[in-house]
Amino acid sequence: MASVLTEWARIEPRQGYIDEDAVRRFLDIFECLEQNKMEPSVSIHHFVHPQWFEELGGWTKEENIELYVKFAVEAFKRFGKHAKLWSSFNEPTALATGGYVAGNFPPGKMFHFSLAGQVLMNLLKAHCKAYAAIKALPNASGTKFGLTHAMWKFRPAGKGLLYLPAKWACGWGTYCMGWDVVQNWMLTGHFEWRVPLRGVMHTWQHKGGKPPMDWWGIQYYSRPTVNWAMQPTCPKGEIMSLMPYASDPAGLYECIQRSSEFGIPIYVSETGFPTFNDDHMQTVLDRYLKEILRAIGDGMDCRGYYIWTLVDNFEWAEGYTKPFGMYAWRPDGSKDRELKEGAKIFIRFNNLLPDNYEAVKAIARRAVFKQKPTFADVLENAAATVGPGGHWDRAMA
Repeated sequence: MASVLTEWARIEPRQGYIDEDAVRRFLDIFECLEQNKMEPSVSIHHFVHPQWFEELGGWTKEENIELYVKFAVEAFKRFGKHAKLWSSFNEPTALATGGYVAGNFPPGKMFHFSLAGQVLMNLLKAHCKAYAAIKALPNASGTKFGLTHAMWKFRPAGKGLLYLPAKWACGWGTYCMGWDVVQNWMLTGHFEWRVPLRGVMHTWQHKGGKPPMDWWGIQYYSRPTVNWAMQPTCPKGEIMSLMPYASDPAGLYECIQRSSEFGIPIYVSETGFPTFNDDHMQTVLDRYLKEILRAIGDGMDCRGYYIWTLVDNFEWAEGYTKPFGMYAWRPDGSKDRELKEGAKIFIRFNNLLPDNYEAVKAIARRAVFKQKPTFADVLENAAATVGPGGHWDRAMA
């Protein structure tokens, strides 16, 4: 599978005007995926939207939700037949917190905690309205519509008085990334947003109770750890990435386990590790993939996984400095889509898994998860005892 964004600003650069050249470009992408037997998962909104939408107040204005819903319906009418798996938003908490608390995403505001909550609330409202609008379309009967969520849990490296400021900051960082806010909304439909020193500022109850959701996407990279000075640090036994945050495979299992409370299929819709060290990349991918299979073996309904990303990319505020890709690419031309040695463990892992979910679950139940040998070796041993049946969605983005 492959993750595809229907980029709103390209398709509707001016309000009410659809750029047919942009539409044809996206149709070419879908056709290419189909020719290569890759099934797309489509995200309608991945952080970016048109300038004209921002000038109308963007996500700070509830009345703008209908503009997004109109585009979502248009996008589905144009591309719906090419994909069964759709999501309304990529990481709404990252958009809200990055844009209005941390200031590292547009519009670059810092410490606007109340506005961040208002933006997040409107994004979640927009999801519910887009879900209803798309599901009402005549060709949407087989479509699965969900949401992807950045699951970040920040932790201080120590305890005691020295770490009190770090503990406070980690608590609010975790809160703003929706660790409990989104979890509670998913379980009850109730949204509540608090602001430091001011208390509850925004509340909303979805009229239907639990929000409409066919599948859930986990975006997981780490549970970042900071020292007493609130600088990133690497726990013993882990590996520091270039972001910088440390590897943390146990955190991925925790996120799958936590998301299993929703009772719907789960996809690990993003995970990866930015590094120039191939040994580090292989080690971390191996350990993360073990946790996914461990969760499946423990009965959690995790249907697939995506690696961020296929090729070294423009990583938002980080530019080209964070090489997440399985294939190396550099803007100066020194690397042009060269497969990294560290990525080969993922390819071997992917090739060893059967194409049906029941067989994958059987392998996961039989596997013994250890640091060594590699997980691919574990799979080879476990797969020999398992027969076919069911379905497994394998994914790479």
